[in-house]
Amino acid sequence: MSKTELFAELIPLVETDPFALLGVSVSADEKQIAKRYRQIAKQLHPDAIAQIATAQTADQALAAEAIARIVNPSYQKLKYEKGRQEALINLRLRMRRLVRTEELTPTFESAQQLAQVDGKAVNVFYEMALTQLAQDQFQRLSSSHAHFLEIDQLNLVFLQRQVSGIITCPKRTGLMSMPVAASPTAAEATLSKAAAVAEAAPIDYAEKHITRAKTYLTQQNYTAAVQELREALKITPRSAEIHSLIGQAYYKQQLLGMAKTHFRQALKLNPTHHVAQKYGQLLGILDMTAETAPKKPWLGRLLHR
Repeated sequence: MSKTELFAELIPLVETDPFALLGVSVSADEKQIAKRYRQIAKQLHPDAIAQIATAQTADQALAAEAIARIVNPSYQKLKYEKGRQEALINLRLRMRRLVRTEELTPTFESAQQLAQVDGKAVNVFYEMALTQLAQDQFQRLSSSHAHFLEIDQLNLVFLQRQVSGIITCPKRTGLMSMPVAASPTAAEATLSKAAAVAEAAPIDYAEKHITRAKTYLTQQNYTAAVQELREALKITPRSAEIHSLIGQAYYKQQLLGMAKTHFRQALKLNPTHHVAQKYGQLLGILDMTAETAPKKPWLGRLLHR
């Protein structure tokens, strides 16, 4: 593949899936992304390429162009939380559009396997497959095109498994045959269910974000938990439970100021929330929420005498 063809296909991924171009998880935080960026920059540095016995001047020029046109723009999109959230939302919308048009058919082996693994193993398999692909992603830029596209497909399948817990089975085509795990009727039912999930009421999506966040909390992946909970908060902003969970995630990270903010909000929305009360006592904020509790009618009459 020529340099022109390589960049013509990869540059659009800067907008549609910058996670794939950096080889990082869709739930990666800013520290993980910065670490990966430094690894790539070191790997593509002219001195590092010059040490490779087969390296040529063309390889150095290709590496420099890859950094300028692919790596740096992707990093700029993902280095801040707002950019990561926007990129993730766009990737999810793209996934749902592909599901509705029956175009999300895994063709790479890793994506096909991810589509079939047991639901409990989805996260572990995704991270392991992504790590392996990322290790080889920038080894040979002239043949790395497939690695970028495979990670992109892996991300899309992973997001669909997160949303629905199921994946449409690959269909047989005139060019190549792939194993079909379900009958046509079952495949149609699967697609219909996935489409129904995509069109479901917002509260369903909020619950899914909360469920994933609780899993991340048990794994002590607090940054990922906060990201999921913030997505849920966009859907149900007046949820004491979500604010309480965000508060817990920040408390575990020793970010006490942020924790206090969310526990206060949880207690304003629900003064009797048991977990928020518990942490409110630990953080000494219960007395500050007393004014927000609804006053009893008879107390109001006494105050106005």
